[in-house]
Amino acid sequence: MRAQLVGVVVMALAAMSPRAFAAEKAWDRQAVTQIVRELDGAVTGLFDEFRKQPPANLASMQADARLRLEDDLRRLEHETHGLRERIDAGAGLDETRSMYEHIGSVANDAREEARKQMQAEPVLKRVDQAEALWARLTPYYVDQPPHGPTPQTQPGR
Repeated sequence: MRAQLVGVVVMALAAMSPRAFAAEKAWDRQAVTQIVRELDGAVTGLFDEFRKQPPANLASMQADARLRLEDDLRRLEHETHGLRERIDAGAGLDETRSMYEHIGSVANDAREEARKQMQAEPVLKRVDQAEALWARLTPYYVDQPPHGPTPQTQPGR
């Protein structure tokens, strides 16, 4: 039984994202703001650049994949602009954590779709750049508990 439990724990740890083990960095508003501004600059116009590219093939499956990528790029640009606006307005870690997580998910989806479709180099480079900048934000968001009030324990419990 104990060997099975150890095996399950080892498999769970192996399946976890490397980000789960990222070093924790204290929230640094200035550093985060700079990275978010770079990220916003990297994705600005990416959706339009993609739309200007001629589709490789308009077969129905490829057309559907192109629409998914188009949607991912539009959402990536929109979410990143929103994050920048919130950071610029003074929002902190807790107020922006879900946006950070969503941007990472959308950027990953966009990268996978772009690679499957063998997109032109400029689009792939910009998506890769966006993911690299998002990864630079990771130490500020990962492994940090929410900064909410500490729960009070009642005496006798």
